[in-house]
Amino acid sequence: MTRQRLDSTGLFYKNTSNAVTASYIVAYKVAQAKKPHTIVEQLMLPCAKEMVWLVLGEEAARKRNDISVSNDTISRRINEISQNINGQVVDEIRKSPLFAIQLDELTDIALCSQLLVFAQYMAEGDFNDEFLFCKTLDTTTEAQRVMEIVNKVFDVHSLDRENLVGVTTEGAPAMRGSRSGFQKLVKQCAPMVTGGHCFIHREALASKTLLGQLNAAFKGLVKVVNYNESSALNIRLFKRFWQDTGSD
Repeated sequence: MTRQRLDSTGLFYKNTSNAVTASYIVAYKVAQAKKPHTIVEQLMLPCAKEMVWLVLGEEAARKRNDISVSNDTISRRINEISQNINGQVVDEIRKSPLFAIQLDELTDIALCSQLLVFAQYMAEGDFNDEFLFCKTLDTTTEAQRVMEIVNKVFDVHSLDRENLVGVTTEGAPAMRGSRSGFQKLVKQCAPMVTGGHCFIHREALASKTLLGQLNAAFKGLVKVVNYNESSALNIRLFKRFWQDTGSD
């Protein structure tokens, strides 16, 4: 979330109360820093009160009590900001003559599979890249399940599939499969779509075709990195080695 897009939501200005405005700003900062909602009530607010009391006096410190920053309030403010920004992105995609999406599937620390989708579109004569949505794949990660989720989001937000011209995915068979992969399913309902690899996977594919000395040097570098990353001891020794040689 950019501050420019955040300001354009109007959330900060639809209320005349400065205390409400401050509450939204605090919620935005907490979300931006990826901190627990409780950090405001437990740490930030007491610190703010002490600083204001020392610098501006007791009367100013009492006004701090007008700012609602409880755990539930911060959580609600973050959800409101998120929904409003998402609405702006969806509205801009609807107005764009063409747009493309990029998908990535990953497993979080709770072993849940998450589907991330980003969108690139035209707005005010320029290209914008924005996060579109994140959905949990609660069962399988097959292409048909991914397609169902994407179709549902498109239907809910009334996104025109005829304007979809590009789909970028990772290299997994469920995404890139020529018979039943996600890109194949997309082309069945949007024939004009062009499929492609994300840039990281393109680099990985290109590295497999290196020739001669460049290929040998690359493989040697990969072995060095993998060895050093295999244990904390190797990392410390490698760091000390470069320090002793005076290198960055």
